[in-house]
Amino acid sequence: MKTQRLIPSMFHRRLTLLLIFFLIGGAGLAARVGRLTIIDHEALLREAERRLESSRWIETTRGRILDRRGRVLATDRPAFDIAVDYRVITGEWAVIEAARSARRSAGDRWAELSPAQRDALIDAALPEFTAELEGLWADFAATAGLTRVELEERRSAIIADVQRTANSIWERRRLARQEELSRQRETLVEATLADVARPIREQRTPHVLLRGVDDRIAFAFRKLAERRPGLHINDGVARAHPFDVVEAVIDLSTFPANLRQPGERSVTVRGAVAGIVGWTRDKVFEEDIKLRQEATGLAPAEDPGRYLPGDTVGSFGLEKQHELTLRGERGREGRRLDTGAIHRVEPKPGADLRLTIDLDLQTQILAALTPELGLTVVQDWHGNFTVPVGETLAAGVAVVDVRTGEALALVTSQTFTQEELTTDAGRIFGDPVLAPAFHRAFDRPYEPGSIVKPLVLAAAVGAGAHSLGARIDCPGHLLPGRNDIYRCWIYRDRFGFLTHSQQVGGPLDAVEAIARSCNIYFYTLGRALGADRLAAMYRDLGVGGKFGAGLEAAAPGFIGRLDGTPMEPTDAIFMGIGQGPVSWTPLHAASAYADLARGGRHIVPRIIDDGSPPIQRDLGWNKAAINEALAGLKKGVNDTVGTGHHYTLPTGQQRIFDVPGVRIAGKTGTAQSGPIFGDAPEGSARPVLRSGDHGWTVVLAGPENGPYTHAVAVVVEYGGSGGRVAGPIANQAVHALKRLGYFDGVSP
Repeated sequence: MKTQRLIPSMFHRRLTLLLIFFLIGGAGLAARVGRLTIIDHEALLREAERRLESSRWIETTRGRILDRRGRVLATDRPAFDIAVDYRVITGEWAVIEAARSARRSAGDRWAELSPAQRDALIDAALPEFTAELEGLWADFAATAGLTRVELEERRSAIIADVQRTANSIWERRRLARQEELSRQRETLVEATLADVARPIREQRTPHVLLRGVDDRIAFAFRKLAERRPGLHINDGVARAHPFDVVEAVIDLSTFPANLRQPGERSVTVRGAVAGIVGWTRDKVFEEDIKLRQEATGLAPAEDPGRYLPGDTVGSFGLEKQHELTLRGERGREGRRLDTGAIHRVEPKPGADLRLTIDLDLQTQILAALTPELGLTVVQDWHGNFTVPVGETLAAGVAVVDVRTGEALALVTSQTFTQEELTTDAGRIFGDPVLAPAFHRAFDRPYEPGSIVKPLVLAAAVGAGAHSLGARIDCPGHLLPGRNDIYRCWIYRDRFGFLTHSQQVGGPLDAVEAIARSCNIYFYTLGRALGADRLAAMYRDLGVGGKFGAGLEAAAPGFIGRLDGTPMEPTDAIFMGIGQGPVSWTPLHAASAYADLARGGRHIVPRIIDDGSPPIQRDLGWNKAAINEALAGLKKGVNDTVGTGHHYTLPTGQQRIFDVPGVRIAGKTGTAQSGPIFGDAPEGSARPVLRSGDHGWTVVLAGPENGPYTHAVAVVVEYGGSGGRVAGPIANQAVHALKRLGYFDGVSP
């Protein structure tokens, strides 16, 4: 009744009702307009702006890797990638083309044909297109220089990779669809892959089958693409290594007498820095994307350096360790569709890495290790009781600048080129004896052996565990009444159970103990220091930690028992002569001797020259003990009683170190090692492929009337004698330093 009074007629009531509906609808529209213009304004504006602009990425270049003299060890060079449509790679192209041909031949009748009739027409057309694909792959293999087996392996790898990616994406889509349906229907709804298995981008785009080809091969493929389906020739880059194969000249007149020849010889050196520089791959993994995102703090969409399919990624060595530095950032060019204006952000090339490595020194030393020249082959005068004469030995060499701590050369005798990574992977990764995949200068730790004895002296005196004035008697064995354990190396049957005290006529001082390498002297010092203080000494020298400065992947070495149990006094006795629960690399050894030459100041070795000052600290060693240690090292290679002075041939004694105008101090040593076993059928004994001791030599070298400027450490796996086997290699490293002017007063 009240309503009729307010709205007296049916017309007015209907008009009022329409007005109410209009207001309700208008309020919704107003709310929507308000949301669009106020709340969502910025996002919508950005989306509109994005749609008004077309853009493309501008590729960047990866940074170069240079040696200390600026020579390019790794760089990007223009190249071409040969890609093939995915449907051609899988063979699906032939079926699609056969279906198209069948439709064309049937014309208007196609709609009237049954499925079986259609399939019959397609099957009849299929051989023509299958033959076309077969011709493509035959031409591709011939043009690329690949075998059909190699080509099929590449195709299969791409198909498997794309299928894995598709399965992962489809599963995520399925779970998302299942969650959406379950939320809408308020009950669990199962979604199937058939609901979401739409082709992904990788199934619709070309994939690279041949990367980094030169102009000649690219031109041949361009001609091939004119008559074969699905081929694409893309501009790209390839990682080039200009010094992967070089020639080095070796003076054979400086070799040991039984290997010596007059004059010089040119030696082909392959892969001198491959194990240091490392290599790249053109496949991006999820781990790469995650690591970059964690390092940059940027989401992939915001990161101009983000990874796209086919990008170059550091896979090993410095290429991997310094991926963020070497990888550049793409530029971008955008064009406004409404105005035609062009906006361009220039790409940022990756930064260069300059190494402390001298390529000339590296190749000179590596050339001397060539098995054909004999230094890394077992000789009859080596006295090797476990490896037959004529067998090749593996060696590692580290050269460190005493003044800066820079690694000038890190050499391993078993090398490979970047090309051989793909053509000879079985030798590189499958040889258990020579094991080229390991870089012996910094990537494989060994027991130090007797080369640590001068360091133990400096640490023992510095810690107050030994007095320089105290001489130590060498009765041939450490424990009274026990001549079967803790023996000196000369207290054995073939030396007539000789003792060092008998040699010198009484107890030994530090100089004699180092020069003659008396085990009893350093067993005594090791026992006095104790395992904890010896472990601290090794840690101070960098053992057990990361070097950094380009050497992040170097083996840290090891201190302590492998089973994790506490060390005991017996461990300290053995650690005093570099055996027992301790291991390090030639780089550790060269660095430690450089510390001695600096008077007990440790500089962390490095391989990257980034302009920053070296990291250094005082080791707290006793100066008088350091001088005694250096005197013992000098006598060890310059006096006939020293273990590093000579080796003996049927013709007489031969000096190990003979570089004119260079002063040498050094120490030899042997390190115990477990055998290398081969494979055997289950239940059968595994054959021993190699056994014996590793041979060490470490020397300090400098100009005749100047300080020691360089430290050289050499290890020869299963070489036995340090002096006879590792010594001549160290001598060649010193010859190379002199030949390149490192003792001329000004470092190159």
